[in-house]
Formats: sequence, structure tokens, C-alpha cells
Amino acid sequence: MKQAVIIHGALMLQGLKPGPELFTANAKITYAFMLSLFVANLMMFVVGILGGKSIYQVVTKVPDKILVPSVIFLTILGSYAIRNNIMDVVVMQVSGIIGYVLKELGFHPGPIVLGLILGPIAEKGLVQGCLMGQAAKNTVLIFFTRPLSIILIIITLVSAVWPFVRGRKKKKEKGVAANQ
Repeated sequence: MKQAVIIHGALMLQGLKPGPELFTANAKITYAFMLSLFVANLMMFVVGILGGKSIYQVVTKVPDKILVPSVIFLTILGSYAIRNNIMDVVVMQVSGIIGYVLKELGFHPGPIVLGLILGPIAEKGLVQGCLMGQAAKNTVLIFFTRPLSIILIIITLVSAVWPFVRGRKKKKEKGVAANQ
């Protein structure tokens, strides 16, 4: 899931809209991207098989006092090198702090990244729907009158309620198991 979100974000950053037209309108770029991912996976497989154990031993022997600052330095250098802008480093650090706090609070990064990527697409669809509703003199009801909209609303509600239902089932099962 995380890899798909990252690839989706990378495609959108390059100005490519993921979907059916990705393979027709942008076929050269898309197939070159897919081929490069395939070659990269093959190369990493070879590197992993041949050097995995030795790389692991080297990394685990490096003291944390050296490893952590090295990783931090390389991430700062990488974020600065993209556009030679110090503001990118500030954004990276603030994002890292926010990510750390959210991780400590129990938030998972996948849905957050997915929301950041799909948010503008959803906003565009909402605006289009509102404009269609205004043209039909029915701004709000247009979202609740189409069969596909109703199906998506039901799926969303079930997805939102399901974790609570599952949690209650687990509590009941624990209570029954404790009583026996």
C-alpha cells in the first residue's frame, strides 16, 4: 500500500494523471518508468542476495552516535539538493516533527499520504458536483440522488463504522473467554 501511494504521488508530481490515459497519452514515459522499476528490482534482488548479510553486519556495527547523524545529514542534503532551497529543508524538518508526533499518537502514515495526494482530486470533484447541482437548482441533493453516489456513501459509512463494530466484538469475545 505504501509503495503504491509513493508511486502515485511520484507520477502526479511529474504531471501524469494515473488512470487509463496514462498508458495511451503518456505511453513512452509510463513504460520507461515500469521498465526502470523492473530493472531496479532485479538489481536490488542481486545486491540483496549477494550483499545482504554483510551490509547488515556493517550497519549494525556502526555506533548510533555515527549512524543517526549521518542519516539526518543525508536527508537534509537530499532535500536541499532537489531545488537548492533552504525552505525545502525547513519543510522537511517540520514534516518530520509532525510525522513523529502523529506516529507517537498512533496515526498511520499511509492514509495521511493518500489523503494528501487524493485531497485535491476530491476537492475538484466536489466543486464540479456543486456546479452541476447549482445548474440543476439542487446543490446538495445531487450527491444523494445518483445510484453510484448512494453506493459510495454506504461503503464509506460501513468503512467508518466497521472498526467500532470489530472492537466491540473483540471485547465481547474477551469477556466470554475470561468468564470461562
